[in-house]
Formats: sequence, C-alpha cells, structure tokens
Amino acid sequence: MCGRNTKSEVDYDVSIIRPQVRNEDISMKAEEMDVSRLRNIKKALHALHTLELMATTIYRFQITGRDCELNRQLIAAMCNEMTHYQDFQVKLYEYGFKPGIIRWAYWIVGFAFGYSSRLLGRKAILKTAIWVETKAVRHYAELLKEVDWDEDTRKVIEKDQADENGHISRWKELLSLSKPEG
Repeated sequence: MCGRNTKSEVDYDVSIIRPQVRNEDISMKAEEMDVSRLRNIKKALHALHTLELMATTIYRFQITGRDCELNRQLIAAMCNEMTHYQDFQVKLYEYGFKPGIIRWAYWIVGFAFGYSSRLLGRKAILKTAIWVETKAVRHYAELLKEVDWDEDTRKVIEKDQADENGHISRWKELLSLSKPEG
C-alpha cells in the first residue's frame, strides 16, 4: 500500500497523521474579503467541520477492546480525523466565524453509523468506512472546485482530502484480507 497520494498536484504524505502547526501558521483571513466570498467559505467550513466530527465519531464507536490491526488502524484514522476537525475549527476562527450550533446532530449520526457497523462486524466496519470516506473525498473535491479559498486553507483541504484517500486505500486493503464468509 502506497503511503503517498498521487491524485493531486501536490504529493501529500498520508502516513503523517497529525501535521505540525506552528504559532506563525495561524492568521486572520477575513479582512478586506468580499462578503459573498466569505459567505461561501463559511458555509463550506461549517460543512467540513461537522462532517469531520461525524467521521471522528464513527471511528470512535467502531473501535473494540481487542488487540488487533483493525483497531490500531481505526485509532490512527480517528486521530487523523480529529486533526481534520481541528483544522476546520481553526479555519472557522481565522475567518472570524464560530462552529455551527447544530454540529451535535452529526455526532449522533456518527454514533449511529459507528456503533451499528461495529455490531455487524469487521466487514461492516470496513465497508462503512470506505463508503463514508468515498463520500468525503467527493465532497472535498466539490468544495475545492466551487469555493474561492485562500492558498493556506486550500492546502489544508487538499492534505485532508489526501488523508481520506489514504483511509480508503487502507480500508480496501484490510477488506481484501478479510476471510470470505461461507
């Protein structure tokens, strides 16, 4: 399994779960920006922030107490999704916005997907993860295309999208290693 994403112009190392952020990387972004551009950015950041909360919650409730490779990978994916959630929370504040008030609903959806797939077993966990991450990659692509992002925010979104592609590859590989049911 390849540790690098080759689908975008920039090659992101998806084996890095939590990229380093320095104090000087934080900057205020909304000054002198067009109102309609800010409105689109706010809507997109709210969507990304809440969907990453859902992804984090799905993985949290898929993890069992067993000492196995699947749990190790789910923990790594959860950590990575927590990083994405933080990325978008920081971006919301950099633009002068606050997180959406109904984000708790995405936690509930994440719980439902995560816990129900866990109850159904390993294949359901992997198939759910592949399905959710595939939706995320498509959503990231739409938002990268439709929204006029500043360059720093665009790079964060591209890196997070590359991570989601890495998760899909990882889950597909683990699914292919699953024993056939019979």
